[in-house]
Amino acid sequence: MKLLSFDELPESYDPGRALVSIAAFREFRHRRTIDLWQRQKDRLAEYGGVFAVDRGIVVGQAFVERIPYTFPHGTEVVSGIAGVTTRLDHARAGVARRVLEEVHRRERAAGIRYATLWTNRSWGAHRLYEQLGYRDIYTPPIAVRIFPPRRRRSLGTRVRDGKRSDLREIENLHARSGEGRLGFAQRPRGFARLAAATGDLRPETVLLALERGRAVGYAIHRTDANGTSCGELVATSPSTRTLLASSLEGRARSGVVTFWGGAVNDLGPELRRRGYVVASAMWWELMATELGRERSRRELVREFGTNDPRFRCLSGDSF
Repeated sequence: MKLLSFDELPESYDPGRALVSIAAFREFRHRRTIDLWQRQKDRLAEYGGVFAVDRGIVVGQAFVERIPYTFPHGTEVVSGIAGVTTRLDHARAGVARRVLEEVHRRERAAGIRYATLWTNRSWGAHRLYEQLGYRDIYTPPIAVRIFPPRRRRSLGTRVRDGKRSDLREIENLHARSGEGRLGFAQRPRGFARLAAATGDLRPETVLLALERGRAVGYAIHRTDANGTSCGELVATSPSTRTLLASSLEGRARSGVVTFWGGAVNDLGPELRRRGYVVASAMWWELMATELGRERSRRELVREFGTNDPRFRCLSGDSF
């Protein structure tokens, strides 16, 4: 079995399409998306990712992003490992371990100290990650309320649906709101425009709050016949956060309204006053390791500041 970088794969090979039909529930990145990522300076590691190839077939993979993270001691770039996948016919053969060990080797050589990834504690891979030194450092909270059937309410004049021309202002709002915060608080320039280009963000799924014609907040949501969910709500004031929450509730004609992650932390007691049931943990979580050094969960939580009131993690911080 060979371990290759993304650029060493044949031009005609699309790892997403090759693996998607036989691998477990992941969002797969196709070559067009990866090409767009590579045009964004520093979005991906210079080698893109590591791919395990057995007799001409890709049987495992992991993409590697380089992401700024604001620690209590300052900001530095960490590895964001995404799309860790093994073909089902090569499960339990050590493929993922070899891929991740090669990723770790390359990242240490590049001077990266920390690696992070998102996973689910119920997945079998969670145990592998622990064996490789990863520890659970953050699980997003969730708030849920069920609404009876009703007519969809008007957004009014202070909130409107987003447009492609709003993407730069969304980036500016996020940058201002991230000042003094810990976590993935300062995203790379152009993140919203890149997400729109790759299809990860549709401008019409953004609610934009306005004050005297100027954007003062936004909320990214998913709304369908079953309700509305929001994991990214950014505002310049508590009143704007409340306005956006009310507008999102108005979008849910019936069913469940869900807030999670940083949206729950920033709305605080407001959600309980509105009748939401708040749970301290979702089903997925952020793991981290210091490359080349064994660390305990407690040490890494303290290092990453995930129990600090300044820490924030929004839906756009997943990878």
